[in-house]
Amino acid sequence: MRSSNSAKLAFIIGIACLSNSPGNSLAAESPRQKITCSFVEKMDVEVAFDVPAKLGDLPDIDFPYPVKATLFSFHDGNLRLVAMDGDDPSRVRIVILAQSRKGQKTYDGQILVDMGGNSLQLANGPVSCAVGSAAK
Repeated sequence: MRSSNSAKLAFIIGIACLSNSPGNSLAAESPRQKITCSFVEKMDVEVAFDVPAKLGDLPDIDFPYPVKATLFSFHDGNLRLVAMDGDDPSRVRIVILAQSRKGQKTYDGQILVDMGGNSLQLANGPVSCAVGSAAK
């Protein structure tokens, strides 16, 4: 079962990386935006971060486990985020791929999270991300 989960995880990361060429790592037009993503099926799981002000910067992420963003893109109606475990950089903790809803400040898509402490505990499903103003 673990190899099946690992294969799914590798596939999702591969898609995210292929769809993010070096020219696509743009921060949003407004540097003072905050994105909050809620895992639709597990309402207690939330991922929140401020959009970086500088091109190429990665966001600091508010998540139940320490994580470090390794891929971030937020432009042209698409949101992509990949974050690895803060202590084990080979362990993927978060993958979010979402597209904007026309006329709204929300992005809907898919999320994969590892909510396990010392063991792999993957959950995936629909995600909804709201874009709002960041606290000053």
